[in-house]
Formats: sequence, C-alpha cells, structure tokens
Amino acid sequence: MRQDDPHRVGWWGQFNVDSGQTIQWEIGPLKLAIQRLPNEWQIAYEQDETLAEENNEWEQKTTATNLETLGYANLKRYPFQQTHNPLHLLPALADRPVVTRPWTPLHIIANEEAVMFVSSPLWVRLTVADPPKQLLEIPVRRPSDTWFGPSTMEGELCYASRTQGRLNFENIPLQTHRAVTQVTIRNQAKSALVVERLSLPVPYLSLFATAEGVLWTETVTMACTRDTGMAACDIGAIPPPQASQARLINEPRQKPGQNMIVRAFGALFSQIIPPGGD
Repeated sequence: MRQDDPHRVGWWGQFNVDSGQTIQWEIGPLKLAIQRLPNEWQIAYEQDETLAEENNEWEQKTTATNLETLGYANLKRYPFQQTHNPLHLLPALADRPVVTRPWTPLHIIANEEAVMFVSSPLWVRLTVADPPKQLLEIPVRRPSDTWFGPSTMEGELCYASRTQGRLNFENIPLQTHRAVTQVTIRNQAKSALVVERLSLPVPYLSLFATAEGVLWTETVTMACTRDTGMAACDIGAIPPPQASQARLINEPRQKPGQNMIVRAFGALFSQIIPPGGD
C-alpha cells in the first residue's frame, strides 16, 4: 500500500486538494482520479475487471495529471461558482440487501445456532466542501443483480456476492474494498433449517474501521421460527470482539425499525441477472 500520508491506514478520509491538483487512488479493482480546478471538480474512474477478487492493495498519490490523459472509461465534471476544500472519500455499503452463500449448505437443527462471517461489497461516496455536498457514489466493483424470493412475483431485487460466508473468521479474507459482518443464525423452529443462501440487509448497517484499516459492521442476529425464509433481525450496537476498538465512520443508509422482519434465507427461487459480478 503506497500513499502520500504514511499515517493513513485506509483509503478513506478527508483530503485538502490545491487548485490544479489531482489525487489518484487504486482501491482493489477501482481506479479513481479527482482533480480540483477553480470552478469545477472533475472525477475519472473505471473498474479493472482483470484484477483478482483477492486483490487487497490500495494506493493513493497526488499529481498534476490532466484527467483526460488517463483514458478512464468514465469522466464526470461538476461546475461550481468556486470550489472549496475539503474533499471526503467515505466507504458506504450497498443500497440493497446482499445475497451470499456458505461454501456448502448449513443444516441447523432445532434450537441450535450458527455463527457465520460474511463480507459485503463497498461503494465510494465523494463529497466536497463544508457543509459537505455529495458529488456521486461509485461501486468498487459493480455486483450482479439477483432476485431473492420464492417466485418471480414475491421477493426483492438484491445484489449477489461472489464471496462465500464462512463459519471460521480466519477463513474470511480481510480486503480493503469489502466489509465484514458477523451473523448469528438461530433456528427456533421445530424442524431443521437449511441455509443455502443468506440475504444480509446491509442498507440498515453502519461501517466501523479498526486501527489496521479493516472495515466491519455491527453484529446481526437472525432468528427463524418457521420454515418460511423470513427471520426476525436484530442489529447489535457494535462489531464483534475481532474488531476491537473499531470506530464508527459511516451511518446506515436506512434506520432499522424495531421488531424488524426480513427475507433472510431458504429462498426457493433465485435468478441471476447479468451483467458483472462482485
């Protein structure tokens, strides 16, 4: 990991950009460049799909590069009467639930529970000035769309994750462009619960960062009382002990309600909608 500020542990945070200056980032598969001019901010970016999912590098550097010379797939311009610092980069979770799979289905018998660790894709939120004005959000890697529900008429549109849920924390790759959630699944039904897919309601989750630059969410507990795929969802106040002394860096997109019921697992119908994957 290379960067202008050796004390920075993550790619996110506040940056002061001189007029005419450009800051460039590589965050996993995302290449991003932002230039400040006297009367506009320019943003260029692209996702490099040739980079492996396991890539965990990030790089940040300050240059005087003209963004048009980079040849990135996307270039956006934001005019202002006058541009102002600071520039903020903030990680954000997805705006839909994220569906993941354990590497093999879990059979949780009555009155037992399983603890699974799940990683979710991130977006980069860009704001400028104080008070902040949001320019745009960019997915580090655009996930595939998937329908999660028992039929084409019943369910919801979600994102599909490439990564697998794991029962052992040590088997989860800690990547700079993903966030980790500890999920406890409690089977309070009279029959065994088969978990082939898990839908995590990430719009209701916050983001926390450890001193090492690892991103976590609060713990999530899902309790199933019937074989319907629905579960009572309880969101904890803090991440698990593995993320000790993690600090809050972003609030949830949506405020979770009390006694929240979500479509969590056991969907009979799942359709992957192209393109792309995370």
